[in-house]
Amino acid sequence: MGLEIKRFLFYTFATTWIIWGSLALLTQLNLLKFGNAIYMLLFILGGITPAICEIWLKKKYSTKEEFKSFIHNVKNPKHPVSCYIFVIGLAFVAFFLPTLWGGATMENPMYLALFELPIMIIGGGVEEIGWRGFLQPTLQKRWSLFTSTMIVGVIWAVWHLPLWFVIGSNQMNMNFLWFSLITLALSFLLTIIYQSTKSIFLCIIFHALTNSFWDVYVPVTNVSSGILILLFALFLFTVFEVYRKSNFQKRMV
Repeated sequence: MGLEIKRFLFYTFATTWIIWGSLALLTQLNLLKFGNAIYMLLFILGGITPAICEIWLKKKYSTKEEFKSFIHNVKNPKHPVSCYIFVIGLAFVAFFLPTLWGGATMENPMYLALFELPIMIIGGGVEEIGWRGFLQPTLQKRWSLFTSTMIVGVIWAVWHLPLWFVIGSNQMNMNFLWFSLITLALSFLLTIIYQSTKSIFLCIIFHALTNSFWDVYVPVTNVSSGILILLFALFLFTVFEVYRKSNFQKRMV
């Protein structure tokens, strides 16, 4: 694993785990409770660390042109309407689908997802500046699309681990294996989006949408449901890979 990847992972994990670890300790000692201003600050700060670390590292180790191009990609909303339809549709299907086999129940109206979207850009979406903006494309230089996506998915799941010790967090009520399977599934869907569009901005929107839909279609966190979602994501990824390689071969002819 290259130096730049090790550097990103070290700063991201160290910073997030110190922040969320401190939050876990304070809640376990009953010194902080969910909703408290300091609680929410630490929770959000830990979550945006992948973005902060990558922006800082990009600024420090890249040329001005590279950094400017990177930031432009992060905040550029100018994409075809078809891209937005695809991103929204993919996020919706991923969280509606489990309702068909009892893996989720619709507990809130759909408009809640739209209402929460701006909040979830900070509460999850901006993580993509680090995960898909840096880690995924950098790993792809050495490993296949499938392998690099698996690596990112595992790292992404493990990065969340301290939240299982934070009293009041959603994760405390989740099965970690189920969460890891969902994270892997979303990683494959995000790879499809990033490879199709090369847009960090659209990955941010997708991630924010998934967090928003999560509050509409509340999941039953059992492992079998997680496996089905992962299989769905792998099916779409396989179709995408076949299409991508077919197009590449046509261009080579």
